[in-house]
Amino acid sequence: MKKWLLYLSLPLTLIACEGGASEAERQQTLETEVMDLHDEAMADMGKIYRLRRNLTSLRDSLQAQSTDTGTISLLTRRIQELEEADEAMMEWMRQYKAPDTLAHQQAMVYLNAEHQKMERVKSLMDSTITNAQETYATYGKK
Repeated sequence: MKKWLLYLSLPLTLIACEGGASEAERQQTLETEVMDLHDEAMADMGKIYRLRRNLTSLRDSLQAQSTDTGTISLLTRRIQELEEADEAMMEWMRQYKAPDTLAHQQAMVYLNAEHQKMERVKSLMDSTITNAQETYATYGKK
């Protein structure tokens, strides 16, 4: 019976001593999450470039025909929004620095802030792409 209790208590003791992920593992996990968000956003950059090109071409052809200024104004606004989303991503990439030289607590604060920034950039890109796609679908087929 005593041996049985010993065998049962050994794994429980090992689990209790492990105490979950280490500081380095938590930091690496958070940094990976930030970079995964970045990678998702980067995958959408091609959509931004294509939509900007398509909307610019459509706007230019409508301007040449001297047609509806409201539509031209909307297309110009959507192009500007795409440019702003692109610039938000570029700005994040320019300012991001891997927290290799920071102490753990400082690195976690920095990475949490960068995670929030990247979520905002990704959200901006997603909404901008959706609006541009809807606008192009509406006016690009006329």
